[in-house]
Amino acid sequence: MPGKRLNSQAREIVAKLLNYFMAEKENLGPLISVNAVQQRVADALGISLRTVCSIKTSPKIPEASTNIKYKPLLKSKTDDLPEGHKVEVRNVIYNMYAENSWSFWMKLGYSQKGNQTKSWQDESKKSVRKPEGYEGKRFIVLHAGSNKRFVDKAGLIYSTKSKLADYHGDMNADIFMKWLEEKLIPNLMEPSLIIMDNASYHSIQVERQPTTSWNKPQIIEWLEKSNITYTKDMFKTQLLNIAKQNQKPTRYKVDECLQRNGHEVLRLPPYHCQFNGIEMIWANAKNFYNAHIGEDGYGDDKVLAMWEKSLQNCTPEVWLGVVKHTEKVIEEWYNREHILDNIPQIIINVNDDESDLDSE
Repeated sequence: MPGKRLNSQAREIVAKLLNYFMAEKENLGPLISVNAVQQRVADALGISLRTVCSIKTSPKIPEASTNIKYKPLLKSKTDDLPEGHKVEVRNVIYNMYAENSWSFWMKLGYSQKGNQTKSWQDESKKSVRKPEGYEGKRFIVLHAGSNKRFVDKAGLIYSTKSKLADYHGDMNADIFMKWLEEKLIPNLMEPSLIIMDNASYHSIQVERQPTTSWNKPQIIEWLEKSNITYTKDMFKTQLLNIAKQNQKPTRYKVDECLQRNGHEVLRLPPYHCQFNGIEMIWANAKNFYNAHIGEDGYGDDKVLAMWEKSLQNCTPEVWLGVVKHTEKVIEEWYNREHILDNIPQIIINVNDDESDLDSE
């Protein structure tokens, strides 16, 4: 149950008590007699016995408050849940509608404390692993495909020595743009619609726009460069409001690069990896790889050769089936949105079940 937040001095006292009791634990009993109460307090807190005695004889000895009451939290509406939570809520609501289960009351809780869970969206690259326990390289893969096959000669695979569990740090916008310009675009034989998610390296803006993390001189520089009027006596918040009112359409380097070469970009909504057919293609390729890796050895050349076989295992028939399945999923979700549009507004309490404690 949440209580008061401790300041640094109180935390230091807790640390001293913890160390003292740990010492008693190691001693398998009290360090001094339990009858020597004042001395035990002095030793535990690291203060003099005289100080303890002085406090004890004081006419006003502070006592722990017993007048504690619960302060109920106010119910509140919200429209600023993280996108991942919004998707989950919409899924639950739709399933309730589909199952005609509106007869029971559903209470959803959302805690705004702590770390948010990571998204599961696809970044169109995967990590090719060697067998568990093998201390070797990790390979990062980039590729693209159509409704028939992977794009010929568009694949990129490179090794990394990173030992991090999350391989996303091994990819950045420079590597992605280099692959786009040197591998993908030259091998697209006709104008194409490129479908991608909103991974950070897909989403580098042509021109960054002011945010709260900008300092005042940066905001002023942006306003002047954009020929937007302001006065020099304005505070940072006022300058940010002006910038927000004059916000420009977001332009991405990746999109403009593809458009210059006759292609268009379709960005998937966040947290909707099921709309990205290449998810299933990667699963097919990695399942084949995991089932057969090691048959010819574990050298780098053997690993790369097995990955090539895994890509070849994704035949035109597999690609066509995946694309048809993805189109069906998109159509189903489109129909769901029409249904959700007609469901009455639902208010969700985002407060924790437990009340805060108020001490008087």
